[in-house]
Amino acid sequence: MSEEALTSQAEKKTFEDIIIAIWYDIDVGDSAHVQYFYTEDAVLSFGGREVIGRPAIHAGYLERGSGDRLSRHIVSNVHVVRQDENSADVINTLRLYAGNGEPVLPVEGPLSVSDCFDHFVREADGQWRIQRRLLQNLFVKPGATFTEPKSK
Repeated sequence: MSEEALTSQAEKKTFEDIIIAIWYDIDVGDSAHVQYFYTEDAVLSFGGREVIGRPAIHAGYLERGSGDRLSRHIVSNVHVVRQDENSADVINTLRLYAGNGEPVLPVEGPLSVSDCFDHFVREADGQWRIQRRLLQNLFVKPGATFTEPKSK
């Protein structure tokens, strides 16, 4: 492993904490804080469909959170692919369990397994935020329905 790769992995926990905090707010919270992990001009892409800008991301997740959707986003295999002083590319694997209704819901494996590609930038306040996120499904349960933020 190169010295650059080792340096990138040193900040891996910071990126991993941000990724997990986003999904925690969506799964357990009310999605109100998701917006603060993205830049003002962020692009959130779901396989070709894009939500552009922090306000649209915020509105989309608030709308999603207002229903009876129960979800758990499970993150693993977080890896810093590239990093410099003010930007980083991070990939992780996302398993989604979701359904509508109150617990306990039946389950037969995850709804989907996806690669999540995040491009982080360090902003003027020193905080790392996601400028671009691409969710690319690898496996999808037949008949799966998703409640993603709508394109704006």
